[in-house]
Amino acid sequence: MSTSSSIENIIVGGGVIGLSIAYELAKRGRPVAVLEKDRFGRKASWAGAGILAPANGATANHPQEHLEALSHQFHEQWSSELKVLTGIDNGYQRCGGLYVARTAGEVASLTGLTVEWQQREILFEPVSEMELYRRWPLLFPAPESSSNEHQMIRKSIWVPGESQISNPHHLEALIVACRKLGVVMREGVQKAEIKCSKSKVNSVAVAGEVFMGENYFFAAGPWTEQLVAPNGIPLPMQPVRGQIALYRIALVGEPAGCWPIVNEGSRYLVPRRDGHVLAGATIEEVGFECRTTDDEIAELRTWAEGLSAALHESNYLKSWAGLRPGTYDGFAYLGRLGGLDNAFVATGHFKGGLQLSTATAVVMVDLAEGKTPAVDLAPFDPSRAQHYQSTDIK
Repeated sequence: MSTSSSIENIIVGGGVIGLSIAYELAKRGRPVAVLEKDRFGRKASWAGAGILAPANGATANHPQEHLEALSHQFHEQWSSELKVLTGIDNGYQRCGGLYVARTAGEVASLTGLTVEWQQREILFEPVSEMELYRRWPLLFPAPESSSNEHQMIRKSIWVPGESQISNPHHLEALIVACRKLGVVMREGVQKAEIKCSKSKVNSVAVAGEVFMGENYFFAAGPWTEQLVAPNGIPLPMQPVRGQIALYRIALVGEPAGCWPIVNEGSRYLVPRRDGHVLAGATIEEVGFECRTTDDEIAELRTWAEGLSAALHESNYLKSWAGLRPGTYDGFAYLGRLGGLDNAFVATGHFKGGLQLSTATAVVMVDLAEGKTPAVDLAPFDPSRAQHYQSTDIK
């Protein structure tokens, strides 16, 4: 026998996007329930590295840039709010980012990136070889003390506006904050069934409990396509696996918290304050297979240990994997869902879910409340997907 609950706002998906929307709704005094098939914040949101790329709202042209800039602004604000409310430090810090190149192709790509930064008026400065060794000697020992396996860095750029948060701590803070603000939390609900009429969602049924509300938000990452498909709503998505390796170094003389994020092409090192260093990440289209593989982790470790002499076999700890939600055109789905008056979708952020979560929450709640969002959501409109099938992105 099923029971029913009537709550104004129902969110399906308890990753960083769903939890952020719940937090924003609860701050505005809106009753909300979050339904999660697994455990809150334990999928791609937990598996990521927490990199917050620099942005500049004053020079933003495309709505994607506006979304990035707004998120950049909100992350610092939310970090302070969450710490006051929960006592949890989510590790937010403006640590800066170091972009390095070791091959001719990488030098060319990095040069092109600096042109983009100039256009967007994002502050950066070249770092000479000697300055690199002087500022971060543990991470980048001088050549005479490096083994032959460490390829020389040919170009490096310092970007002071790059920041990071510790995503496990941020998710923990969001979960605790939502509970403190009275959000109804349900996890371990394996199957959600959406009941619709012609123009609206009437309810979501999970595990013998029926939730009825005024607004419904669907933020289940790459599983969102499967969630809405029974109602004839096309939302083509591609789960993209990312694997990460974890190291821990001794904090002797140069704390890891003083290190920058190090970016080389699509890969990165993210040093945490406690001495942990994340090395990531792979990009693999393998469906919903969320596990690490020996070959990919070995290749990732070879790259990381070849870039930084601080990382090696003796301080390698473990690895893990997550599934990022990809879309056929690279833009997230943000907006009303399937012509339904009271249904909204927020997913498909690919590698940028954590970075874009704060602004996504604010613009989605504004949209549901009938306000004009601060970001033009036209490029993110889910209705664009009706002309595509999932096979177009696989």
